Amino acid sequence: MKNFIKYISLACASIFTLSACSEDDSIIQLDPATFVAPVADAPTSNNLILLEENAAQNAVTFKWAAASYGIATPPKYEVQIAVKGTNFEKTKVIISTSEITADISVKELNATAIDMGAEPFVQSDFEYRIVSSVGTPGSQQLISNINSISITPYPTDLSTNWGVVGDLSDWGGKKDIPFWKTDVTNVYVAYINVTEFNKDGVSQIKFRQDNKWELDYGDNEPVDNKLDKGGKNINIPELGSYKITMDLTNLTYKIEKFTWGLVGDATPNGWGGPDTKLTYDGTIDAWSTTLTVKDGMFKFRLNNDPNYAVNYGGSDTPGVLKENGDNITIKAGKYKITANFNKKTYTVEAQ
Repeated sequence: MKNFIKYISLACASIFTLSACSEDDSIIQLDPATFVAPVADAPTSNNLILLEENAAQNAVTFKWAAASYGIATPPKYEVQIAVKGTNFEKTKVIISTSEITADISVKELNATAIDMGAEPFVQSDFEYRIVSSVGTPGSQQLISNINSISITPYPTDLSTNWGVVGDLSDWGGKKDIPFWKTDVTNVYVAYINVTEFNKDGVSQIKFRQDNKWELDYGDNEPVDNKLDKGGKNINIPELGSYKITMDLTNLTYKIEKFTWGLVGDATPNGWGGPDTKLTYDGTIDAWSTTLTVKDGMFKFRLNNDPNYAVNYGGSDTPGVLKENGDNITIKAGKYKITANFNKKTYTVEAQ
């Protein structure tokens, strides 16, 4: 009797939010004796070697027999994955669905494996399970059997073997400034800061492969933004921060003023700027800086633009950016602030 009352109460309180429990309403009763957990099919392949060139393809299809709660309401399902042997103490939901089958792409599965600590080109062992629920999210969970799967991921960073060499790197005395991959094949980007000129009153650069001079590009006169093998040095006549786009398919390049920064009364220069510059790291595809702030607010802004044509602030979800979003509140202290403008996420870590 005690268990029967327990499940009646739970149904009224949280499971069927569409039907309130009252004297006039029909009460939907859940009987745990009728519950049947989902059953996960074995994967068609439990040893997946992921390749970047197959990123858009399907990596694996998860299938399972449906759960049953003895009622007509269809359950929701989560495919949960964890490092093998951890007893699912730290899980990641890779799919949420109301179906009994789900696909995950190579790119998505690769990102999941990397996020959970897998090393590129090294086989890592995981386990997955299917968790069903009915009613409000997470209520009346039923858990399937556990299947094993091995994943060998590829690197997710955007590294290339191309770099910028020039006055700003002492022409090879310092490491070349890296070019990073973009979404377009053979189109790379680099970000440079020109803080001083050479004796001729300019800063000069070239682009080269593997930090060597076997293959380098410049731009012969007349300057036309076309890459010439072994060509003349490229002049940058103004100090500042730049984005360089190099297209190795069409052998062209573009140099434009470019900065991401923090602006706000919490930052050293306030709302008037200039913004606190962020530095790009292509290994995580994110921009970051470490700085001491005051109690106040901040936003992310492109190119110190007083009109805020491109800016990001906070959203209703912590850690998620929104274009033209709200100012982000922060307490005084020293922090590392990181933003990924592709994923629209940010983190604030006390230092």
